Amino acid sequence: MLTFSLLLSIVIAFVFNFLNGMNDAANSISTIISTKVLTPMQAIIYAAFWEFVAFFLCKFIIGFAVAGTMGAGIANQDYMNSYVILSALVGAAIWVAVCTRTGMPISTSHALIGGIIGAVWFVYGSKALIAKGIIQTLSFIVLSPLIGFIFSFLLLCFFRWILKNSQRKKVERTFKRLQLFSTAAFCVGHGSNDAQKTMGIIAVLMYSVLNNPEVSSGVQNVIAAFYDVGKGFYIPDGLALICYVVMSLGIAIGGKHVIKTLGGGLSKITPIKGFTSEISGATTLILTSILGIPVSTTHTITGGIIGVGIIDGVKNVKWVTAKRIILAWILTIPVPMVISGLIHVFLNFLIA
Repeated sequence: MLTFSLLLSIVIAFVFNFLNGMNDAANSISTIISTKVLTPMQAIIYAAFWEFVAFFLCKFIIGFAVAGTMGAGIANQDYMNSYVILSALVGAAIWVAVCTRTGMPISTSHALIGGIIGAVWFVYGSKALIAKGIIQTLSFIVLSPLIGFIFSFLLLCFFRWILKNSQRKKVERTFKRLQLFSTAAFCVGHGSNDAQKTMGIIAVLMYSVLNNPEVSSGVQNVIAAFYDVGKGFYIPDGLALICYVVMSLGIAIGGKHVIKTLGGGLSKITPIKGFTSEISGATTLILTSILGIPVSTTHTITGGIIGVGIIDGVKNVKWVTAKRIILAWILTIPVPMVISGLIHVFLNFLIA
């Protein structure tokens, strides 16, 4: 049972990483599609490439601090066993799959965090959780869209001020070209934060397996080929590379329903607005990745889109769509938390 749960956890972790790419494909390319700078197929290929480039940014410049937070900053490592991780992944994957199917852009990272909290809390109690990491994550549910909103609003005000005497068509042509840069930057920012979340979970699973005497020596030898337990908890380069490849494949397949919601469901997007919202999102994502804070790319880009939309008046924002997205955000931690918690309780009943 233990070996089976271990193998299943690793498989589901990569499936979750794939779903992450599918859902967050919209976050990366919705604006550049809505402004018709690229076709949907061109945008998907473009995004997948730059998401993979994020691996090199993390490897050589900003590190894998977000993965460390996911693996050891939400719950005590002593409790992060294969049953906890399996329960957390299944609960989160169910919620992400439902929201992707219904076209609702949510935070896959917060779904996974909710899954971890529920799986640990329902069986081991609050003593097994790390309050600081949870509070930090919860605070950025509010802060990340707020930062995206304020930054994009102020940046668009600045652009309009310095370009007020420029010809409209010339400005549009210029920002259509600049959107290629802003989309690339946002994809790199997304990859630098989101891909690390699943790899942190897999890494802590490998670490726990190699420190668990109940796991067969054969399984431990296989894991040891990829993970050097003598280094303590860390992120192996091979694991990081595989996670980036899997997430890029998810983006390549795409999430067409979510693309529609963010691409035109919140506000009418022009090239200058698309560039501004993406730059604000990319800046926020890269800075939080450096700080090791797992944030939602969905929250960030949605805040940015509302920020550039509201500058022309509150009626320019489709608040019905915004309310649906906010409702999904509110549910994204509690729903996976309950699902994962119940799954872990059931698994403990089976193995007791």
